[in-house]
Amino acid sequence: MKKYNYILLLLFLPLLLNAQNNKDKKMTFNGFVDTYHAVRSKSPNDFISSRSRLRGELKVREGNSYLYSSFNVEENSILEDESGFELKEAYLNYTSNNWNIRAGRQIIIWGAADGVRITDLLSPMDYTEFLARDYDDIRMPIDAFRFRYFKDNMKLDFVLVPTVTSFVIPVNSENPWAFKFSNLPINTQVFTENKPSKKIANSEIGMRLSYALPGIDFSLAGLYTWDKMPVLNSKIVGDTLLLNSEYHRMTFLGGDVSKPLGQFVFRGEAAVNFTKHFLCTEVGDGLANKNTVNYLLGIDWYPAGEWTVMTQFSCENILNYSHKIVQVEYKSLITNKVSKKLFNSSLEISDFTYYDVNNNAFFSRFSSDYSLSDQIHLCVGYDWFYGDKGTFGMYKNNSEIWFKAKYSF
Repeated sequence: MKKYNYILLLLFLPLLLNAQNNKDKKMTFNGFVDTYHAVRSKSPNDFISSRSRLRGELKVREGNSYLYSSFNVEENSILEDESGFELKEAYLNYTSNNWNIRAGRQIIIWGAADGVRITDLLSPMDYTEFLARDYDDIRMPIDAFRFRYFKDNMKLDFVLVPTVTSFVIPVNSENPWAFKFSNLPINTQVFTENKPSKKIANSEIGMRLSYALPGIDFSLAGLYTWDKMPVLNSKIVGDTLLLNSEYHRMTFLGGDVSKPLGQFVFRGEAAVNFTKHFLCTEVGDGLANKNTVNYLLGIDWYPAGEWTVMTQFSCENILNYSHKIVQVEYKSLITNKVSKKLFNSSLEISDFTYYDVNNNAFFSRFSSDYSLSDQIHLCVGYDWFYGDKGTFGMYKNNSEIWFKAKYSF
């Protein structure tokens, strides 16, 4: 998270006070306060997360014009650099008869997948605490211009992103969620200074055409972008392995489809990624440049009794594969979500699991969310990491019991 000066918050205060006193409701202010604390379930049973946050959302509407801004003020007892003021979103929006323009800091979501990135490649992810946060908090905003033309059941989106925002990858050893390289038999240093420079030639540009027809929704999309997850290029200097993070251009063409049928919704999504880079097995061999096919098949089931069951299978296939590449040719992931509402929907019990097929490892988040009132929610849960290999295996000692309380206003 970027740490902003608290002076920015003071600039918001007059607007917030005016919003609360605005009788014609053209200006509104709402949000929530939450507190989250997690204890490692294994020895030494230490706190690996402890944070409290104020989220504010300011909305101003006048005719066809609309302004939206949201911010976080957080106090983080474990990761002190995360404490401070963060401007989450801030954009202006204008809508005419058949078109719309939105400019500013915003989150853009593409695709039909849930918790898996196939065509949803515009807004990057913040892995400061890996997946041990709500997915909406992990998704990062971007500074972008979005123009939309719509008519009947058709929408055409054009997106321009002048400056690139990349994934946040924790490498500081003081962070319990830092990426670890403890299995390497050599001293290791990671450098992360090679992000794309902020110039017009590095801008991202994309289009998405979507249709909502009777009985089926589908879209086609293309994006000239950057691979925002860095690739670690390697070389040995003396007795130290240097892992240098690199970012490379990438283009994708793809689409998604969603079809309801009775109690079920069938979903599919696919993309061809051109010129994606991969680390090679031999140190000093540089990176391999390959095209990939990413696809996802999902089914959602909404039976009686306020049950929800959602299952997805996704795969990344490296075309023209070489065994010099560290990543396997077929990288598969299964996700499954089961939730049930009880006591007149005041209690929701759910479990969301990511299963890494290649490494026989998983991350499963069990949660129980009780609505004490319309404003107050109390949540308790358990995050279970299992495996010896892969990303989930890297966090096998970070299984945790957590508690969360939230007040919305």
